[in-house]
Amino acid sequence: MKRTRLERRAEKLHVATGLGWAEALKRARRLAPTAPLIPEAQEQQAILEGYFLEQHAWPLISTRNPWGICSTDPRPDALVLTFEDEDANREFPGESMARELVRLLPRVSEGELRGIPGARFSIEGGTIVLRRVNLPGSIILAGVGVEDWLTALELQTRDYDSDGVVMCQAKAPDHWHSSEKPYRSTKAHTVQARRNRLLSSSSWVASGMLRRAPLLRTIGVPLSTTAWSNLDRDHGGHEWIIDYIHEPLVRAPSHHQAFIGLLTDPECGLPITVEDLDCGCRLPAEYGYGCRVYAHSATGRPGGLQVRFSHRLGRRARRFTTDRDYEARRRLYRRLPAHLKSD
Repeated sequence: MKRTRLERRAEKLHVATGLGWAEALKRARRLAPTAPLIPEAQEQQAILEGYFLEQHAWPLISTRNPWGICSTDPRPDALVLTFEDEDANREFPGESMARELVRLLPRVSEGELRGIPGARFSIEGGTIVLRRVNLPGSIILAGVGVEDWLTALELQTRDYDSDGVVMCQAKAPDHWHSSEKPYRSTKAHTVQARRNRLLSSSSWVASGMLRRAPLLRTIGVPLSTTAWSNLDRDHGGHEWIIDYIHEPLVRAPSHHQAFIGLLTDPECGLPITVEDLDCGCRLPAEYGYGCRVYAHSATGRPGGLQVRFSHRLGRRARRFTTDRDYEARRRLYRRLPAHLKSD
């Protein structure tokens, strides 16, 4: 049991980010006793992370960890995401996290628009780094091998060439491509500029959840994690919806309460206030009901958050519990000790 305040702070950081215990303790020791454990992203960094989650929110391959993210290392001007390094989808040989990220993140200039506007990738110090042209902020894609990334990039480029599609990075490596420019401005009076403003004003929510992705593992066995956003007509901006499909391992009402406690914790949580909790924990397993928590900014910022704890129990969980990957998923569950819950 972690007894000192420093140890409890380090444990919160360890659980919320997935950083190793020794590293979390070192970070907590360096911080002032009242300093936030997880720094909020600077404005352009938060926008970059918001775009990242928007593109990677609905993985096309099976992942064990939420969105395949094992751990995060958040800084005000950067974010390190460490991804699963195994073949993420064993049913289809050749599928990997590198292929997934190459499909979703680089911007294409023609056809169905996808990818992050202005995104450019480089190899620095043996890691893949994502930046937006002439804008501050970066995301480091750790856990993805450089050779795997380059191979995936080559394969994707061939697929695009056969369809007459080109990546913006290939056409304009050092500046915004003409097809990306409408996404650069939030001041113009255009439909895209208005959408940019809405997304940008709510990027703190997406960024905050991305930086705390491993915290979802405290709810239950991770089976599938997806996300999307809708207009928030009551509070402005966008409401981000996180759907965490899981198998609860604690048969008690409010098995998700520890997650909510840390998500709103002054030391490691988001600056949000929970406005409503729709809980179905007491319903029989056959109902397959999911609990939901609704939260918004504690200071009136635009945007909101809805986390859905979708249960899979009994017969509804059978197809997951008989899967050969189930035991590996089960080991990811992090049951929180009582002293963290009380904090």
